[in-house]
Amino acid sequence: MPDFVATRRALLTGAAATTASLALNPRLALAAPPSRPRIGADPVRLFSNENRYGPCEGAQRAIRESQSLSSRYASLDTLNAMKQRIADLEGLTPEHVLLTSGSIEVLTCAAAEYAAGGGRIVCAKTTYDVLPVYAERIGGKVHRVPLDENQVHDLAAMEAAVDADTRLVLVCNPNNPTGTLLDSARLRAFCESVSARSTVLVDEAYLHYVEPAPGLSMVDLVRAGRNVIISRTFSKIYGLAGMRIGYALAQPAVVKRLLELRMGLINSTGLAAAYASLEDQAFVPRMRKLNAESRKIITAVLDETGMKYAAGHGNFLWIALRADQLDLPARFIPHGFSLTTVPTRPIPADVSALRLTLGTVEEMRTLAPLLRASLKA
Repeated sequence: MPDFVATRRALLTGAAATTASLALNPRLALAAPPSRPRIGADPVRLFSNENRYGPCEGAQRAIRESQSLSSRYASLDTLNAMKQRIADLEGLTPEHVLLTSGSIEVLTCAAAEYAAGGGRIVCAKTTYDVLPVYAERIGGKVHRVPLDENQVHDLAAMEAAVDADTRLVLVCNPNNPTGTLLDSARLRAFCESVSARSTVLVDEAYLHYVEPAPGLSMVDLVRAGRNVIISRTFSKIYGLAGMRIGYALAQPAVVKRLLELRMGLINSTGLAAAYASLEDQAFVPRMRKLNAESRKIITAVLDETGMKYAAGHGNFLWIALRADQLDLPARFIPHGFSLTTVPTRPIPADVSALRLTLGTVEEMRTLAPLLRASLKA
C-alpha cells in the first residue's frame, strides 16, 4: 500500500491532519470478538436488516477515540484517505470512488441524475424501492419487471424492457427483500450488453453475506471502463447503520456528476469507524458464519412447519404467508420481538410475505420455538 502510506504522511503535516490520523489509525482495527446485545426489556428489532452483533471492536474503539470529531465536518484529507483505501481494495483509482451518507444517497443521487426530465428507469417489481420511488417523485418513468418463478431478477425480461428512452437499469444483488442471488456469469453478460445502451446500477449492499467467489461482484466491469455503477454500504454486515457511510464505484465522469447531487455530508466519526472496519479482515467472515448459523435455525422451523421461503443470501429471510398469518408480527410483541416497523399493523394482503431479519444466534434460538408454536397454531 505505498500510495496510502504517502497519503498518511501528508495527513500528518498539520493540526487538522493530526485529527484525521486519529480517525484512521489502523491500530484501532485489531480483530476481536464482537459484543452481542442481550435480550432484555427493549424489543429485538428484526425488520431493518441491521447487524445485531454491531460493529467490530476496532470500529467501536475508533468511535470512542474520535468523539472529538463529532463537532467537525470530515476533513478533505480524511475523505481522500478513505477513497484511496477503497480504491486500493477494489483495484481502482480514488476518482472512481464516491463517498456518501449510506448507500441510500447513492441511489437517490442516481435517481436524480437519470430520472430528471422524465428519464426512464428499469428495475425489478419486487426490490429495494428507494431509487424507483424517488425517481417517480421527481418525474421519472419507472418500468418494473416481475421476478421469475424463483423470485430472482428476470434478466431476459429486463433487457427486453430496455428501450431508447431508458437511462438507468437497477439490479439489486442479492436482492432485497427476497435475498435471491443472480448467477454471476449471467449478470455479467447482462451488464455488458445493457451498459452499451444504458447505465446499469448494481446494488451490492448484501454481497458480503455471500461466500467470496471469483467474479461475484460486478466491480471488474467498472475497472474495464463499462457504464456500470456499484453501490455498497457499511450499514449491513459491518454493523454501522447509524453511522451512515456508503459509497459508489463508477467511472470518474459519473462520480463527478453524482457528487454534485449529494444532499448530505459524510459523518466524520462514522468515517473513522468505516476505515477501521476495512482493517479487520477477520470480522466479515465471522459475521458470515454466524449469519449462516442463524439462518439454519430459522429455516429448520420453516421447513418443519411447511412454510415457503426464498433461497436467500442476505441477513434476512423472505417468508410467504397465508391470509391467516398476516397478523404474525403482532403475535411476537409480548415476547419482545419486533418483526416489522409497526408490528401492530397486519402485513398487507398484496404483499403476503414477511422479510425477517436474522438476529444473533442466541436471539434466533429464543425466537425459534416461539415461531414454531405460532406457525403450528
